[in-house]
Amino acid sequence: MTKYFTEKQINTAVDKGKTGRYPVAPNIYLLVKAKNIAIWNTRFQIRGKRIEKKIATFGENNPHFMSYQSAINKSVQFQRVLTTGQNPLERTHTAIQNLSDLVDAYIDSQSCKYTKELEIFKRDISPVLGEKLLTNITRHDLEMLLKVIVNSGRKSIARKALTFFRTIFRYASDHNLIIENVASHLKHKHHAGGSEEARQVVLPLSEIEKMFAILQQFPKQAPLRSRIAITFYLIFGPRKCELLSAKWADFSFINKEWILKTTKMGDDSITIKVPDAVVPLFETLKQLSKGSVFIFPTARGSKSGHLSESTLNNMLLKFFSEYQTKSVYFNNPFGEAGIRKFCVHDLRRTFSTTAIDNEVDEVVVDRCLNHKKRNSTRPYDVSNRDLQRSSVYKMLADIVLPLTGLEARVIHLNDRAETKRAA
Repeated sequence: MTKYFTEKQINTAVDKGKTGRYPVAPNIYLLVKAKNIAIWNTRFQIRGKRIEKKIATFGENNPHFMSYQSAINKSVQFQRVLTTGQNPLERTHTAIQNLSDLVDAYIDSQSCKYTKELEIFKRDISPVLGEKLLTNITRHDLEMLLKVIVNSGRKSIARKALTFFRTIFRYASDHNLIIENVASHLKHKHHAGGSEEARQVVLPLSEIEKMFAILQQFPKQAPLRSRIAITFYLIFGPRKCELLSAKWADFSFINKEWILKTTKMGDDSITIKVPDAVVPLFETLKQLSKGSVFIFPTARGSKSGHLSESTLNNMLLKFFSEYQTKSVYFNNPFGEAGIRKFCVHDLRRTFSTTAIDNEVDEVVVDRCLNHKKRNSTRPYDVSNRDLQRSSVYKMLADIVLPLTGLEARVIHLNDRAETKRAA
């Protein structure tokens, strides 16, 4: 009878480099080659032929490695497939039984991470349908789950869940894992609370001034770095991630120029001539960044290393709701001040609208927004409207900066830093 090794025994063998074969479950064994070097192999017989092959490297916390528990799970999958008379290395889809299996198989086949969709699946879908067999999932199941999400006031989550349902069940249908695509009939209008309404929020100057006055009262809840980021959205009009992922290597204090790298459907990059009045904000950010390569580094450790748009949006949302700590309490101060509910992307719309309201040509605004030029003009018009854009940035700085209350705070910080260096 085959002796199977426990997880503790396996870890000891790998740590000490005890070379040899270590069976852990039917058809699965670990081959230890040297200290901390081991691979998972499978061994089985099918159609009179013995097959032995590497399936993964031993380890954890890496999508290309396989842990002890994952190897046990793999053995169960292989046994299930072998009982059908098929080769598990040729037909891995035969191991897919429930919705969780389907999601895992789909994600493994894709290059995208689907981070948000997986969060929704883990939180809202898996507890209800995750362990249900694919053959038992009905159209009604999906409709009722989406209805629960919509009724909880999370229409945007319902829309993402619906799109994910259609994606994974299309994948299942294409690979003949299901007889009927039970998600093919789902529509945002009928099953996810309706289509998302186009946002038209533009902040007038009066609301911008009120917003900064309130943020200034709560420096811990609205850090200086975040307030400067909001100011830059209103002065330069960049896309959300283009601003937050910007690096100091692309900024020149000498030339007062900032090369903004695009992250979406724009040109490769766009050079911004920074107005003199805005340079002190960059000097302050340089102090706050404390050696980080990012202009807006994250306050805490993160994979990206820079501030995220969700952090800014969550900060703004906080001021539209009730908030309480041991030292601070407020209840919807933005709403009480008559500020309409907005998010970070609305600041980009506010930038373009403010520019156009001040008689800036739409073509120049398009270049400030770094939109791609129309196909008909792209081969002939290669101008980035540098002079006109510089005028726009200066005009917006003159309009926005006095509303932010940042100038006195920034000058104080920069003077204090200069005094410290001189000492």
